[in-house]
Amino acid sequence: MTNDNNSSFSSFGLSDAVLDALSRKGFTAPSSIQTIALPRLLADEGHLIVKARTGTGKTAAFGIPLVERFVRGELTKGHAPRALILTPTRELCLQVSREIASFVPPGTGVPRITAVYGGASIRTQILDLKRGTELVVGTPGRVMDLMERKVLELSSVDWFILDEADEMLDMGFFEDVEKIMTQVKSERRVALFSATMPDPILKIIRKNIGEVEILEDEAPEDEKPAVDQYYLVLKREDRLEVLRRIIDGAEDFYGLIFCATKAGTDELARRLVESGFAAEAIHGDLTQEARERTLRRFRSKQTAILVATDVAARGLDIERLTHVINWDLPNDRETYVHRIGRTGRAGRRGRAISLTLPAERGRMTQLSRSMEKILGSKIQFMKVPTVKAVMKAVRARIVADVCSALPEPEEIETESQSVEPVAEIVAAEIPAKLPTEVAEENSSSPFLGKVCHQLIETLGAEKAVEALISASYGELLDPSRYGTVTEFAEEDFQKGGFGVSRFGGTEGGRKSAYRDKRQGFGSGRSPGREGRPPVHEGRPQRHEGARRDSPDALSDASARVYVGLGRQHGAGAKEVANLLMKAGGVPGRLVDAIEMKDFCAFASLPAEAARKACAFSRNAPNDPPIRLASPRN
Repeated sequence: MTNDNNSSFSSFGLSDAVLDALSRKGFTAPSSIQTIALPRLLADEGHLIVKARTGTGKTAAFGIPLVERFVRGELTKGHAPRALILTPTRELCLQVSREIASFVPPGTGVPRITAVYGGASIRTQILDLKRGTELVVGTPGRVMDLMERKVLELSSVDWFILDEADEMLDMGFFEDVEKIMTQVKSERRVALFSATMPDPILKIIRKNIGEVEILEDEAPEDEKPAVDQYYLVLKREDRLEVLRRIIDGAEDFYGLIFCATKAGTDELARRLVESGFAAEAIHGDLTQEARERTLRRFRSKQTAILVATDVAARGLDIERLTHVINWDLPNDRETYVHRIGRTGRAGRRGRAISLTLPAERGRMTQLSRSMEKILGSKIQFMKVPTVKAVMKAVRARIVADVCSALPEPEEIETESQSVEPVAEIVAAEIPAKLPTEVAEENSSSPFLGKVCHQLIETLGAEKAVEALISASYGELLDPSRYGTVTEFAEEDFQKGGFGVSRFGGTEGGRKSAYRDKRQGFGSGRSPGREGRPPVHEGRPQRHEGARRDSPDALSDASARVYVGLGRQHGAGAKEVANLLMKAGGVPGRLVDAIEMKDFCAFASLPAEAARKACAFSRNAPNDPPIRLASPRN
């Protein structure tokens, strides 16, 4: 994000209360996009359409003016919302709502902010709306659902904001966006932010707003990081083992590892230290003094690994980082770009590696498409480093370390050595007989030469080196310290998340696979179930006496369905929604309350769509099974 150092937030005429809130967040100077947007949104200058890159501070660009207008009383407190912000994903929805909430001065009470999105209880969101709210941040599907339920009234909305419009277009939400826009009063002001301006977005702008100037952030684009981007798909419990292999397999690991929570950073740093790595955690609970001590040690490379939250890493500028590791995936593409941009600078290539859970595969696919647009390269699938490859890297590093300790080391090819034992490589650099006087002349201490001479006389050159290497690096050269990993292959994830097999194994080998696709999706069987399909663990169904496949089992309003597709198959809520949209013939906004489990999922559909989905499943044996959810026992 490029800051405009010639400007300050006070120059926009913001109230003292809002300026204090920005100061507490550490905001000093506005970014270039904020310099464009703030004066226009604070004044009555019509609509604002901006082409702005990810990572430019867009949320503050529209969030600060909204909060300021509420604080001034220009937008009044009331039961119905006065502003609506649409975002493409629930993660971004939550992030935007939290960020704007951080701009609200304490004690003002406005605006009240409600986030509405799929995958969470709609009942809770309905209650929040009925209590009254001034600002709604939501995803298009959930906003449409709440409108149709007559609990979200948009006729009082003065501000309609679209964030990451191109992402909404890519995800197929623009039909819903247009419908929502028609429900907002005609005198509303529109602000649209998009990294790109494809023709469909321009067409919608002209249709609903008319001819309007499209502003572009003309600040010089920050140098794109020279980063090789990778992701692995792993079980949650395998992440630490794979992280250890990545660190040990690197030539010289010096990196940042990002976690989602403060507790997570502390826990991961502790486990890395227990594994023998020089690691420390940094997060918002540290005092300023402790934070500075931690950063001093990291900058001086006393510690090579810094585990951080996104908030704690703001403003960090560490040179020569080799790696950025996403232990937890970021919530949005902007945060991802911020994270990986800390490596690959000043002509040096860096590596960004994301440890992705099977249920996050859909998010990673979307993120990869975004990075291809923004950075010009996709995020590549990466196999788990094998123990053999890691040990080869460890061996090469030890040889280099030992040779660099000699007074005048000769250059040797560390990477090409592949079969000779470590002791033979290093012993080749030392004469078979080392006279004491020569050793004393070439060593920094006369005692070092005497010890070397004594060891060689006692053990012989090769055995002496072997003993020294074992004493200094023995644990590092023990391959048994690495555990087994359940590895997923890229081809196991077909388009849409279907056709996934579940593997166990050590070095990427397959221990077992399901016999066919239908069983591979999990016919509801899991250990301890004795072959019975799983029973819905949520609320009771309405028609408990009806047979599951009977039409009488469906209510007139909606029905709960079981889908034989779960997290262990590499699927997430998006994959389940896509299947039910296809099977039930309904748009995504009507697939509600998706509940993901290890080997299956549950979701709510309109009654007629549920009937269609069950009928579709009976005629599609290669797709995951769909049937009405069983009532609770």
